[in-house]
Amino acid sequence: MKQHHKLFDLTGKTIVVAGGAGQIGFAFCEILADAGASVVLADIDVEMAKDKLSELDGNLAEKITIEKLDVSSRASVTTFFEQLEATFGSLYGLVNCFHFKGNTRKLDTSSNFFADFENYPEEAWDMVHDVNLKGAFLMSQGVIPLFKKNKGGVIVNISSTYGKVSANKSIYGDSGINSPVAYGTSKAALINFTRYLATHLAEQNIRANCLSPGGVFNNQSEEFISNYTRLTPLGRMAKAEDYQGAILFLMSDASRYMTGANLIVDGGWTAW
Repeated sequence: MKQHHKLFDLTGKTIVVAGGAGQIGFAFCEILADAGASVVLADIDVEMAKDKLSELDGNLAEKITIEKLDVSSRASVTTFFEQLEATFGSLYGLVNCFHFKGNTRKLDTSSNFFADFENYPEEAWDMVHDVNLKGAFLMSQGVIPLFKKNKGGVIVNISSTYGKVSANKSIYGDSGINSPVAYGTSKAALINFTRYLATHLAEQNIRANCLSPGGVFNNQSEEFISNYTRLTPLGRMAKAEDYQGAILFLMSDASRYMTGANLIVDGGWTAW
């Protein structure tokens, strides 16, 4: 095997993609499976996961197992890892790729997730942080015993450019959507949570890094797409596949001396 192939080879490694039924999460599942990993796609919406998996090439689909998981529930997380240990014994990698947005399948502008700051409801604030932040905490805590059996492991938390900079309200116009306060605060917290994991788990040979994507095309309004593109140096929104190289890098030996970092892949959005 050539050296560059070996660096990115994940053959024989088991990786959990929590939130893997989502747009970016499923693209992660595809590339990690293509690199040889056995992928456990864990998501609260198993029907959406099954629908997407049914459209995959058979060879890739065989490498992906779907499991139901509510990352905001300790009981669900505990049961998930118990079953995982019984099936696989140990674990190599964990990708925390989930966030609450009011509806798992579409941008629902009627959801209180999209309320403005002055009227932002406490229940939406709690739900967003229960999923985005507490979920990453519970999953990272729960995976450690399996990493110990593996003599190490890799965690990648998915943050956002809005974990680094404030949401730009000028791009939303009359689209009916916005990037609410709870999204930004939870994603910013994930970046420092990742640093904590990296520095406190390094002695157990556990690496932790963050990936911060930019905006992904998802049938938004023409106005929004135009506004977002105008502020992106590369001149377009991302496709989910644009993040496959980054997750493969962070999950593989190609990044073996990297921990506690935040890899920003945003078409230059935060470079202005």
